[in-house]
Amino acid sequence: MSAIAHIPLSSPSRVPSVLGGPVLVATDGNPVSHEAVFNAARLAASAFGGSIEVIGVCEPMPGVAAGMDVLPVPAELDEARRGAMRDDLRRSVNIAAAGDPSWPIHVLVGSPARTLASEAERRDAALIVMGIGRHNPLDRLFGTETTLATLRESRVPILAVGPNFPAVPARAVVGLDFSTSSIQAAHLALRLLAPGGRLTLVHVRPRFEHPSADWQAWDAEYGRTLPPLFAQVSGQLEVPAGITVDTVAVRGDPAPALLAFAQQVNADLVAVGTQRHAFFERLVVGSVATRVLRTSRVGVLAVPAKERER
Repeated sequence: MSAIAHIPLSSPSRVPSVLGGPVLVATDGNPVSHEAVFNAARLAASAFGGSIEVIGVCEPMPGVAAGMDVLPVPAELDEARRGAMRDDLRRSVNIAAAGDPSWPIHVLVGSPARTLASEAERRDAALIVMGIGRHNPLDRLFGTETTLATLRESRVPILAVGPNFPAVPARAVVGLDFSTSSIQAAHLALRLLAPGGRLTLVHVRPRFEHPSADWQAWDAEYGRTLPPLFAQVSGQLEVPAGITVDTVAVRGDPAPALLAFAQQVNADLVAVGTQRHAFFERLVVGSVATRVLRTSRVGVLAVPAKERER
C-alpha cells in the first residue's frame, strides 16, 4: 500500500496574473493596525491586479422587550450607526493609513462573519484582508475571533495581518498537505513576496513516541514518496526571477510544527489551505488553519478548498 496514496494531489488551474475581483478590506474604523491592514490590501491589489474596497459591518441592534412583546429597533437608528461607521472608515482611509480617497466604502448591517463572507462571494472578490487582534475574549469587532469566524464561512482567501506585517514580505512558508487548497496557497503566497524573497513548502509528517515495526515501514515509504510530490508541486509554481523556492519536511502536530518552523526562519507570512467540515465539526473541532490563525505571530494567508475538494 502506498504510504500517502490518499493525498489528493492534483494540478490546479494556473493563477492568472489578474484575478479580476476586488480586494476587500474588512475593518470597523478602529485605528489600531490600520496601516498594516491597508498596506496589505495595497500589496494584494498590486499582486493580483484588483481594486481595493473597504467593508464595514454593523451588527443589528436587538429588539427591546416590552412586556410580552419585542419592539423592533427603528430603522433610523441602524442607518445612523451605518453613517457613523462610514465616517470612521473614511477618516481611517484618509488619515491613518494615507489611503486613496477614491477607495469605495460600503457599510452593511448583519452578522460580521457571514456578511463579509457572502459579500466577498457576491462581489467575486480576490481576497479579504483583515486584522489579527488581541488573543483574548476582549477582541474588538474585527479582532482575531471575528477573523476566525469569517474564515470558517468564507469561500474567498483571507489575508490576516497584525500591526507588524511588512509592506512586502521577504520570507513565506506554506503548510503543504498536497491538497488543492494548500497548493493554491503556495501560488498566492508566491505572488505576495518581495523581489529576492524565499518561499518554503513545509510538509508536517506524523510522529509517534513508540513506533511499531509496521509503523516504521509505513513511515519509510512515506519518506520515499515525499520528494516526487514536492517536485510536482514545485513544478506547478510560476516562480518569478530572483525568488527562491525550497522544500522541507518536519515532524509533529501540524499547526505547532509549522509555526515553530516559521519562527525559526523569521517568516513574515504563513500560508495554509483550509478544509471545510460539517457544521457541528466546525464548532467543536479546530482545523489546522484555525489553530495557525489563532496563535500565529505573523501574517496568515488562508485559502479555502474549492467545492469539489470539500
